[in-house]
Amino acid sequence: MTSCLRPATICRILAIPFTLSFSPWDLALLAAVTAMGTLLAYIPDPRWKAFVLGLPIPFTLANLSLAQPVGPSHALGMAVLLLFMNLVRWLHNGARFPIVAAIAVSEGCYLGIAALLNGVVPRTPLAFWLCLGLVIAGGGAYLALLPARSEASARSPMPVAVKALAIAGVIAIIILLKQVLGGFMTMFPMVGTIAVYEGRRSLWTIGRQIPVLMITAGPMMAAMWLAQALWGAAVPLSLVAGWAAFLAVFVPVSLAQMRKAVPRLGP
Repeated sequence: MTSCLRPATICRILAIPFTLSFSPWDLALLAAVTAMGTLLAYIPDPRWKAFVLGLPIPFTLANLSLAQPVGPSHALGMAVLLLFMNLVRWLHNGARFPIVAAIAVSEGCYLGIAALLNGVVPRTPLAFWLCLGLVIAGGGAYLALLPARSEASARSPMPVAVKALAIAGVIAIIILLKQVLGGFMTMFPMVGTIAVYEGRRSLWTIGRQIPVLMITAGPMMAAMWLAQALWGAAVPLSLVAGWAAFLAVFVPVSLAQMRKAVPRLGP
């Protein structure tokens, strides 16, 4: 690779914040999401793939890596994530794109929208609560209007080492671009990328988990904001409050969604 094509050179030309340094939280995010994505790839039942996808472990570690208070961009990230999931499904199932091409286009859209919105969305309490309320309401409407489906089970035939390297590469790129993505970085489909690749025969079920995340991670973000804004809690402490709020909503909602669709076996 010539010097003019190095990522650092390209980012300087485009005025994109870029760093080759990795903090301990960056490394923890890289390791945990790689392990989580690899595990998800070998779960055959699409309902359990969706369940794992809904766990905010990447969100938690990404917040610690970013080290910024929760704000409107975190909330809007859930809406852009929903767009990513539906765009992959439409491109692959509707437009007949190969799954890798559908993912690449959808990830490019996520990055472009996130970089644009992160620079213009006001970081005010009103903006945060407005964005969060709209996202939670939108997630609830999505689940109410679009029924669950029974879809095929599948398990990855790809070697574990190859899968882990592919996931780690995606996460490393996102970590390098975290300053330009801001809070949207915490909702980037790190595990979602591998989920839609491995669940390409059950994209409806996988995609339906994002509205579940919207109505469960919403209270988590609200608790984090209150802890940070009212009590002056740092990001790690606010995440403790956030996880308590998340679990109180996620467990009953997610289990109820899993009972609505029984997977059919085979292709």
